Amino acid sequence: MDSAISFTLIPTGQVPEYLLSRFPSLANISDTISDLEVPMLVAEKQGEPVAVAVLQHAKRHSGIMVEDATLTLLEVDQASRLQGIGKTLLNALEAYAATVACELKVDCGAVIGRKPMQSLLTNSGYQPPFACGETKTTTWKKSLV
Repeated sequence: MDSAISFTLIPTGQVPEYLLSRFPSLANISDTISDLEVPMLVAEKQGEPVAVAVLQHAKRHSGIMVEDATLTLLEVDQASRLQGIGKTLLNALEAYAATVACELKVDCGAVIGRKPMQSLLTNSGYQPPFACGETKTTTWKKSLV
């Protein structure tokens, strides 16, 4: 990559309009469920958003970690793909998630049919569904502890 990537953490319910226009899939993220936190991490290159990842987890009480968090969206804009930005964003998201949860999950719906995403998760140490012996799992998983 020719430029450094910076990150901005956006708390639940505070999605700026410019991000919705850049990443329309953010409109599908529901943050209206009162018992969940839905923060997002935005990757920026030269001050412009180039990728976004959305996390979902139970609300923490008194700063106590929750059991798991789920990555519900990881999207890199078309012009910025194949530059390592998705991997950099996933690493940053994992570092943040490790402060709130013990395990990070990725729902199969976010991965099915997306070979680059499957490859990214596999190369990042995630266990695909059924690899851990659980027959009813529909998520890729990675321990953060």
